[in-house]
Amino acid sequence: MTSADSSVRLPISIAIFDATGITSDLLRRAFSMQSEYKVVACSNTIEGTVRAVVEWKPDMVIVCAFEQHSSFTAIELLDELSRIGSSAHAIILSSHPTSDETVAYFRAQARGILSGPNADFAVLCKCVNCVHSGQIWATSEQLVCLIKSLSRSKKMTIVNAKGLPILSAREEEVLHLLAKGLSNRDMATILMLSEHTVRNHLFHIFDKLGVSSRMEAVLYAFNHLEGPMHSAKSPTSLEKMAMRVETEHSRSKQSASI
Repeated sequence: MTSADSSVRLPISIAIFDATGITSDLLRRAFSMQSEYKVVACSNTIEGTVRAVVEWKPDMVIVCAFEQHSSFTAIELLDELSRIGSSAHAIILSSHPTSDETVAYFRAQARGILSGPNADFAVLCKCVNCVHSGQIWATSEQLVCLIKSLSRSKKMTIVNAKGLPILSAREEEVLHLLAKGLSNRDMATILMLSEHTVRNHLFHIFDKLGVSSRMEAVLYAFNHLEGPMHSAKSPTSLEKMAMRVETEHSRSKQSASI
């Protein structure tokens, strides 16, 4: 009796985020025909998805990011799931993610990206099973993007007296870009977040570092961080993107003044 009970496998519980609601309806119907899976919630908002994850505690969260600029919303959702400490593994469904989007998704703790012509339901099921078992689902091209991003220079982590990090990884990225003089809009573009989220990160950074202004935060960064901000080595991928944003911003200013 005991051995029989222990052999019973519970279905993989899934929450789906889909801003349009079209894909989630199709996926819900498709998963309902498979006994191995159970869709516990569907939502078209970040807030609704987070509430569903807190209430249902699903094994997986499938994030549909097919629409233009939907990567920003997808990454904000992943950040929120990380913030609340969710143990759900996230899978991104996207048409053709760019290299920057691919790196940003995995940096935001996505466990798999299913894209392009491979995004049919049978492959999605394999992806879900793979990620649920603790593996990462990525194409060879996506892995190349990740390897290249890992080759960037390392920056020193700000730690407290006990040697523990003061800032989260995302907050360190925001601080790094702030120290380069970028605006909230430019930081939002580079990190694929909304300006509102960037402002929230800055608020937490100021609070954790005990500073009250952008200038104080920048001075703190220059006094406590090394590597990318002080190194003479080749720029990192994050820095290159920052340079592009700064260049475009400068060009737009020049065009406006002509």
